[in-house]
Amino acid sequence: MNLKQKLSETALAIVPVVIIIIALHVTIAPISVTTLVSFIAGAVVVIFGLGIFLAGVDLAIVPSGSLIGAALTRTRNLPAILLSVFAAGFIITLAEPNLKVQGDLVESVTGVIGSMSLVIAVSAGLALFLALGMGRILLQIPYKLIIVLSYGTVLLLASRVSPMFVAIAFDSSGAATGPLTVPFFIALGLGVSSVRGGKKADDDSFGTTGIAAIGAIFAVTVLAFALSGGAESSGASSSTATAEVASKTAVVSQADALDATPDGAQDGAAGSADSGPEQSTSPFREAFSALLAALPQQAKNVTIALAPLAVLIALFQKVLLRMPPAQIRRIVAGLLYTWIGLVLFFTGANTGFIPAGTEIGVVLGEPSRQWILVPLGCVLGALIVCAEPAMWVLTAQVEEVSAGNIRKPVLLAAVAIGVACGVGLSMWRVIEGFSVWYLFAPAFLLAMALTFVTPKLFVSIAFDSGSVATGPVSSTLILPVTLGAALSSGGNPATDGFGLIAMIAVTPPISIQILGIIFHAKERKAQRRREAATKQAAQAAIHTDGTHPAEGGSK
Repeated sequence: MNLKQKLSETALAIVPVVIIIIALHVTIAPISVTTLVSFIAGAVVVIFGLGIFLAGVDLAIVPSGSLIGAALTRTRNLPAILLSVFAAGFIITLAEPNLKVQGDLVESVTGVIGSMSLVIAVSAGLALFLALGMGRILLQIPYKLIIVLSYGTVLLLASRVSPMFVAIAFDSSGAATGPLTVPFFIALGLGVSSVRGGKKADDDSFGTTGIAAIGAIFAVTVLAFALSGGAESSGASSSTATAEVASKTAVVSQADALDATPDGAQDGAAGSADSGPEQSTSPFREAFSALLAALPQQAKNVTIALAPLAVLIALFQKVLLRMPPAQIRRIVAGLLYTWIGLVLFFTGANTGFIPAGTEIGVVLGEPSRQWILVPLGCVLGALIVCAEPAMWVLTAQVEEVSAGNIRKPVLLAAVAIGVACGVGLSMWRVIEGFSVWYLFAPAFLLAMALTFVTPKLFVSIAFDSGSVATGPVSSTLILPVTLGAALSSGGNPATDGFGLIAMIAVTPPISIQILGIIFHAKERKAQRRREAATKQAAQAAIHTDGTHPAEGGSK
């Protein structure tokens, strides 16, 4: 474990985002000083949190997933394997930080779906389809068949519920596949495929995360039917959401007004003129106090989330793994690092990222500033790929499995292009207010169509990349920007704001598959060149000694 390296990578990923937010503040999107200070302080805490968290993932989550996958496969008991994978997937998803953030946002915006209800439903759906993905590897079912049939089913179901639930379903899918679940799912798939072996072992090493993500969409869609009866309640839900968000963002608007007022306050709302020295330091004090106040609750939440995971690992250790004491100590240390990292991340994100993102979105959603939303979305979209810790895990695994043929920078660039397009299109939808289906339908149909002309390895990597690209930065920063912009522009945050995470998830499968087609075409071209060179060399040999190679060099 190299904690210093993890912190360095996280800082390099987060700092560009911080610079953009500060640049927006001093130019076209001024926010309150308190919010800005809280954002910077939160960013520092997030950097340390994600760095420590990633170190914990390397020590505990990845080894555990790989060992569990390999041990289960050796039992050769398919029902027991699938049931165990379901249980493991459910527990690990419950602990995913992105999903908790998504649940809180959905509850605050809609007033219809509770945070815990969403988390449990998504965890169950993800676990179910994770088991399906593992069953595919063991039974050697074609990946393209599973992807096309699964997405076809969920899209058909989603067409029967309100647009608000559709956007939330696809967003939840992306939020559930984050820095905790992705390393575990990838490691689990690698463990299973390594034991199964065969010619397709490398191809089967990826794709599990992409299949599991479909389960989240399925689960939320089913939950939508249970809560509202589908499309019939869309109007009521939308009205509730609008009122809910309006009340929650009133404070933000007031803060903007006070911050823009000369001398800092009127009517004694933010303090009087005789409290100048106190005012100059209050933003720092408020930011520090907010961080300290949030720590106990976040520590409690993370403890509740990680406790079942620790129990799961202990159970597998007793029944199947039988790890040596040194390995057990590494796992325990890794879980401790994971706990510390998650506590810090949640604290920084909740006190810094979410308020800043919402406030900036409210400012940029004004008609005079809307022109910046699409280009800003493209830039932020490209940057968040580099800021997502799970993306580093995936690119490293792809480079290793492909023996360096698919290099990390190339894969990262392809994903960045896809995500930039997805976020830009989402911002355009916020401005125009059209149905989410006008983006979802063409994007998913194109992604499905490309599976039939893309090399197998790239298909599985593509859908994994889409799921991995949606992480804590997008959930805690870009999504609040979108929701704030939707409210400020006069739209309905419940229907116009959600859908961003889904677009981040669907565009990389398109860009990666296009990369795969280009890669395959270049490989075929190189092969033809090698064949031509071999033929030319053979012909040259005939001309030099007058002997045809088939004659064995004698007359």
